[in-house]
Amino acid sequence: MGLWGKSTSADSRPKFLKGDGAEGAGGKQEDALATTRGWELKAGTAASGNDNASAQSEILVAIGGLSAALGAANIMSVDFTAGTYAHDGSDDFDLVYTFDEAVTVTSAAATANNTISNKVHVNVQCLGPTDMANDGAMELQYHSGSGTNKLTFRGRIPSAAVAGGYIADLNGTFAMATDGSSAIVDGNGTTVAAADADHDGGSAAAGADGASAIFGTDVVKTGSTVNTLTTTAGSSSGSVAVLTGVVFG
Repeated sequence: MGLWGKSTSADSRPKFLKGDGAEGAGGKQEDALATTRGWELKAGTAASGNDNASAQSEILVAIGGLSAALGAANIMSVDFTAGTYAHDGSDDFDLVYTFDEAVTVTSAAATANNTISNKVHVNVQCLGPTDMANDGAMELQYHSGSGTNKLTFRGRIPSAAVAGGYIADLNGTFAMATDGSSAIVDGNGTTVAAADADHDGGSAAAGADGASAIFGTDVVKTGSTVNTLTTTAGSSSGSVAVLTGVVFG
């Protein structure tokens, strides 16, 4: 097909922008947004030639009504920073989700006490390195990014976490969920179904087609060649797919 399209297929995204860790001269695929004007490059990127993130985005491919044609915004990928995090109840951990459109979030302010009332959230668990069992749950809550195509979810690592431990999903699906009055809508006011859906496993409802996983031992992080999950064995028992490169110190 051509260099771009107007379907939910990943092949519709501008192909002169590179992904999976490679950035083309025109920029990154993760910075390409579907808007009412067509495919646009997010302002404030190196490829946009303007470091002002509030500037008007550049039209890459003019397709009138593109965002409406694509339907509700989809979550394309997820990212996080690998490293060693404190387990004494003082450190925060972030997941950053990239959408194919700018989205607007209604959510109560994120807190460090695992309360999810009226918040968009994702449940994860902190595993012990010996038996790979749950030592404490963590609620990653919407923190920032409304009005853009990247949303940050943040949670406070509980003091119950153990040194040498890992972060894994709590329910087997890395599901995102809304609670109470919280919601995510796209630029057309359409409710984003991926905000109440599984993001891993056979029922995953993410990716360009709205039916793919963005977490997995064979699914890469945003703009990376590193997989989001790595199957890891405990020193005495258990084997679980955990977030790649994330460990408690």
